[in-house]
Amino acid sequence: MADAARRALLLLNPKARNGHSAVDAAIRRLEAGGLELIELEPSGPDDVVPQILEHAEGAELLIAGGGDGTMHTVAEALDRTGLTLGLLPLGTANDLARSLGIPEDLERAAAIIVDGRTVHIDLGEVNGHRFFNVAHVGLAAEIPRNTSQVEKRYFGPLSYLFAVFRTLRRSRRFTARITIDGKPQALRSNQLSVANGRHFGGGMVIDEDATLDSGRLVLSSWKLRSFWRLVLIGLAMRRGQHHYFSEVSQATGRRIDVETDRPYRLTADGEEIGHTPASFRVHPRKIAVRVSQDDTGEQHVDG
Repeated sequence: MADAARRALLLLNPKARNGHSAVDAAIRRLEAGGLELIELEPSGPDDVVPQILEHAEGAELLIAGGGDGTMHTVAEALDRTGLTLGLLPLGTANDLARSLGIPEDLERAAAIIVDGRTVHIDLGEVNGHRFFNVAHVGLAAEIPRNTSQVEKRYFGPLSYLFAVFRTLRRSRRFTARITIDGKPQALRSNQLSVANGRHFGGGMVIDEDATLDSGRLVLSSWKLRSFWRLVLIGLAMRRGQHHYFSEVSQATGRRIDVETDRPYRLTADGEEIGHTPASFRVHPRKIAVRVSQDDTGEQHVDG
């Protein structure tokens, strides 16, 4: 890829560019690798997709610098244009990058964009919204609203545990009617997650066998008993082994429809996108993305 000049669109989270020397070094690595960079400057999130569509002609890559929220924002444009995604992980969780084996070191990530290989990964969709990682109904969808900015300032990551405890105390089980590939079932749950990718929540693993090119979605339902059981389940989730707990049930499918006894908030890749009912489907190997030449695909993608 470094042997010929290629046109690439560059979209950076505005907060990341200001005074970030590692970002400047990554940009120099991209340009040294023969990429002609066209930097986009959208006025806000709603302007991202229109700007990408406007400048996509003649470009081969969309290089996105940001976290999972940024990747969520560009998913529709990637779907519509066929541009190949290059990731510069600049967020807190960086779960898509983690699933793809992209390092947080920005110069190394830039080198992968220049010298790596292109693979195709699945894209999830819920109620017309594309997503890469996971969508939530129930507990996880409410936690951001119960997180105190004051606690975050004084307690850092520990504030997340406070928010989980606060949310769990208010959480009530709901009845969900689930249809997976045409087969219906009913369940009681505090938390439903539907995942396309492997990682979410800053390194949690939805299933130990999950990959980004499986062509299937993973449904995970939690019927929680206590805060401390939730902690144990969370620890097991770091390895994708939470399904061994009796509170957790999991299934996979290409299409998953969810109806609840009343409307519940729905999030995807950490972004609030509406309420249930929710209709999920997967688009197999829909998005092209750059990964390392050395990535074996054992936990990420087969290529």
